[in-house]
Amino acid sequence: MNYIIYDLELNSKPFKSNLPNEIIEIGAVKLDDNLNKIDKFQSFVKPKYFKKLFSLVKKKTQITQDDINNADNFKSVIRKFRQWIGSDFILISWGHDDIYNLTLNCRFNRIKTEWLKKNIDIQKQFSSIFNLPPGQRYSLENALKLMGIDIKDNFHRALTDAEYTSKIFKGVFDKLNLQTFNTIKPFNKRTKRKI
Repeated sequence: MNYIIYDLELNSKPFKSNLPNEIIEIGAVKLDDNLNKIDKFQSFVKPKYFKKLFSLVKKKTQITQDDINNADNFKSVIRKFRQWIGSDFILISWGHDDIYNLTLNCRFNRIKTEWLKKNIDIQKQFSSIFNLPPGQRYSLENALKLMGIDIKDNFHRALTDAEYTSKIFKGVFDKLNLQTFNTIKPFNKRTKRKI
């Protein structure tokens, strides 16, 4: 069993749209069942709908237009990512947004999502372990500070955030419930139908 700690960066729209916020970067760390880091994955993704990076996204992530222009499309990157993940794994994310957006992007690109069923939101469990009231969550930065983990690199890059999340995952591993998987059923806001 491998643990795939992953993070996404999105080309988040500054306006309302029925189209998803497209994934523009995937970063992940693979840990074996002894929590040893055995590999890492990073890829930019070329957007399909909004081909230009929104200025706030550029500023926050430092991802350039050239980075995404020269990237493979979502289907190709997901194919490589799934091959890299392997067959015996649990996906680990910091928060529910990543699994939600990964599911939504897969569905918009007509990619099956059964491989996403084993996903654990450790932000929710971490916040409970450290006694935050229900509904409140630690940010990744505050969680790292609480655990005394050095912050050397900037946030909002997929592989960097995945690396940070993997350190937290290792630090609280014995306290996590690894059977509590997210169930994600994205809705079309306009029709209220599952998509």
